[in-house]
Amino acid sequence: MFWIKNGKQYREETSRKISWGHWFTFFNILWAIIIGSRYAFIIDWPDTLFGRLYFFVSLLGHFSFIVFAFYLLIIFPLSFIVKNNRTFRGLSVIFSTLCVTLLLVDTEVFSRFNLHLSSVVWNLLVNPENGELSRNWQIFFTAMPTILLLQMLFSRWSWEKLRSLERQKWLKAVGIFFVCAFTATHLIYAWADAYIYRPITMQKSNFPLSYPMTARSFLEKHGFLDKTQYSHTLEWEGRPEAAKIDYPKHALRFGEVKEKTNILLITVSGLRADAVRADKMPKLNAFAQQATRYINHYSTGNDNNSGLTGLFYGLTANYTDSLLSNKTRSVLMERLRQNNEYQIGLFSADQFKSPLFRQGIFPKNKLGARQGDNQSETARFIQWRKQAQQSDKPYFAYLSLSVETGLNETGYALALREIDSLLNEALTDESEDTLVIITAEHGYNFLNLDEKQQANYFARDEVQVPMIVRWSHLARGEIDKLTSHTDLLPALMKQVFRAENPVSDYAQGYDLFDAQQERNWVQAGNYRWNVIITPDGTQFHIDRRGNYQKYDRTYNKASSTHPPLGLFLEVFNQEDSFFEK
Repeated sequence: MFWIKNGKQYREETSRKISWGHWFTFFNILWAIIIGSRYAFIIDWPDTLFGRLYFFVSLLGHFSFIVFAFYLLIIFPLSFIVKNNRTFRGLSVIFSTLCVTLLLVDTEVFSRFNLHLSSVVWNLLVNPENGELSRNWQIFFTAMPTILLLQMLFSRWSWEKLRSLERQKWLKAVGIFFVCAFTATHLIYAWADAYIYRPITMQKSNFPLSYPMTARSFLEKHGFLDKTQYSHTLEWEGRPEAAKIDYPKHALRFGEVKEKTNILLITVSGLRADAVRADKMPKLNAFAQQATRYINHYSTGNDNNSGLTGLFYGLTANYTDSLLSNKTRSVLMERLRQNNEYQIGLFSADQFKSPLFRQGIFPKNKLGARQGDNQSETARFIQWRKQAQQSDKPYFAYLSLSVETGLNETGYALALREIDSLLNEALTDESEDTLVIITAEHGYNFLNLDEKQQANYFARDEVQVPMIVRWSHLARGEIDKLTSHTDLLPALMKQVFRAENPVSDYAQGYDLFDAQQERNWVQAGNYRWNVIITPDGTQFHIDRRGNYQKYDRTYNKASSTHPPLGLFLEVFNQEDSFFEK
């Protein structure tokens, strides 16, 4: 049935099939553009006119290129291989129907999960364990017969009218227009990426199979881009593709607070969960024995910004860039400043070096560039507290200490001893009624990792951290349930400030102080990876394109022929709940 024949007749038939393929491809480009227009109602719509114009240019350029690429890879070779024109057109119709249907399904996947189709997402949709979900998605395949019918009708009509269509000259002009749109899409994005023009860069993942061009290396090489300044901008304002954030979802309402509570929050950047032991930090360990200890607690990331995102916003680390870009305020700090009810004391050994402090958490507070270290900042806090205790107002104090980076195990042990002594000084004379919270932004590792490896390293020594809470309203002892940094903000808002809104209005976590609430997973990560951590320490790393990897408790890669699709579904449903749509 399939064979190749040389000669004049073969060349004429092949030429006709190629010509028909051009018109059939044009027809499917229109299909793709019409269906792809639905993404305009799903994405975070740009604020600027240029950003909106870019969406339409990229819509035309991207889908015209993708459809034409499929033509070159599939239909064009079939023109030479398949002799019978009906068989050739039938195969083309079937292939096009499948692609158009998948594009339609992808628009709904993107609307639901903010992800495009991948092997993991596809398995999730057809997973028999989620029968109701699977049935819901099957509805989108009911359009396939209609799409098939339209494809067949155009296929036959265009074949019969091919000679008339070949006399049309405007198709060439349309092709040139699509080429220009495709070229403009990538050139404009390369410019926007270099100069961090967010109304365009935030559209990086609008469409499936979209990989817009960047030209940072080229611009740096020719002196058009300052690499140091660019890196500084990314650090302080977030990555170019960061989306706008809807946080909190609704204005917060608070009930009457009869007894206002003093709050002392201490973070020690680099403090591992296994550091709070009698042989390493005896004084902190003794304090912990008289407090509530969450022994299966995880940070939201492996750097300071990621950990602070969980502590002060109740959000996972994939929101960090958006918080920086949008300069979003912490609802906790906004509540503390309300009506000037609280005295606020802020102390940091690294002078609030993390950009999130100055961009979002404490923008209204004067954070000077004074010189300091762990010892001097602890002394300043103690002096400030003496004055604060003489006032009738309650106080909120934040003391940020840190462990020097690059230490070996011996140096780390010495640093812990020093911090242990300072914490003892800070906690001495603290009232039993004060809510004291001691934790860390992230842990510490002794591996020789480069910058990229460190950014993607999520072993327990880096993300499992102490969470010690002393409060007269909490029972003392160890709590071994799985907890996260995202759980602290809901606890403070509900238990201390009597927030009446549901937690889902301002956080992704649960009430840390509610002993009855348990969770099956917590989430860490960064701008690329979502790290799902289960109670036994198993981790699943999954990125925005649906690639995933399983790690066991010791952070060794493990085979995973059957991914936990139900778990992934829970994560996907929660992950983007605070992004604007």
